[in-house]
Amino acid sequence: MSDSRQEAGTRSRQERGVLAGHMARAQRALVTALRAVDVVWEVADARCPRASRNPRLARLCAGKPMVVLLAKSDLAEPSVTGAWLAYLGRAGIAIAMDLRNGFDPAALRRASLGAAARSGARVVADRLSAMAAGVPNTGKSTLLNRVSGGAHVAVGARPGVTRGEQWLRLPGGGRVLDLPGVLPPRLPAWPVVWRLWAVGALSLDAGDAQRAGAALVEWVAARAPGLLPQRYGVDPEEALAGRGLLAIARRRGFLLQGGAVDETRAAEALVADYRKGVLGRVTLEDPPVEGSGV
Repeated sequence: MSDSRQEAGTRSRQERGVLAGHMARAQRALVTALRAVDVVWEVADARCPRASRNPRLARLCAGKPMVVLLAKSDLAEPSVTGAWLAYLGRAGIAIAMDLRNGFDPAALRRASLGAAARSGARVVADRLSAMAAGVPNTGKSTLLNRVSGGAHVAVGARPGVTRGEQWLRLPGGGRVLDLPGVLPPRLPAWPVVWRLWAVGALSLDAGDAQRAGAALVEWVAARAPGLLPQRYGVDPEEALAGRGLLAIARRRGFLLQGGAVDETRAAEALVADYRKGVLGRVTLEDPPVEGSGV
């Protein structure tokens, strides 16, 4: 499958420098903020729990109790989410939630106190001080709005909506700190890039978006072959043969000037359906198999 492609999306040297500088500043702010909190809530996307976690966050938060919250669980495969929770639970505390329709603040508070107790930290329940962190657009702002009891944080469909840090009061006592999303300072491998793009955590130019759309449609064809015929009338074998976007574009009548098929538009339609859950519940990665060394 497309996971064999290891190079990341293209960016200029100047863009990479700006991104690295921005992320370095964000990470310094995170380390400073850690001194004021009891527990860290790391928000990841349940559809790609590994790709949507910052690989440096655990090191930056070393010694601080953490809860991994898999958001958007309503868009992921329930059985696979359960497997991810079991896998993550071997190293710490992990929970999954549909933040829009199934948010449980008591469960999050219990998980936070459990993480603190597990690390030996003493935390007063009604004075809990937490910090939310994670890759942009994984659901962190939605979580903060729900846990604080109101729409206090900007929520958007594009990565990087949160602009600055702010403290919010928690019902029942305590507070939570919101920080801007933190991505790894170096571009990850292509399998991570297209998954982050698929869930809306990363923007790509038209050329890379088309390539990422080809990876997504191929994954769906292999993972849940009945979804493509149901939604687009497309044979999954076409996607597995590398013609998935072409087939979608033809069925939807996506044409460029002169009659050429518009595969970029097909990729945009596909990812929009995926992000909204219209396509179906498809998880983009499985937890590592125990003993695999992954």
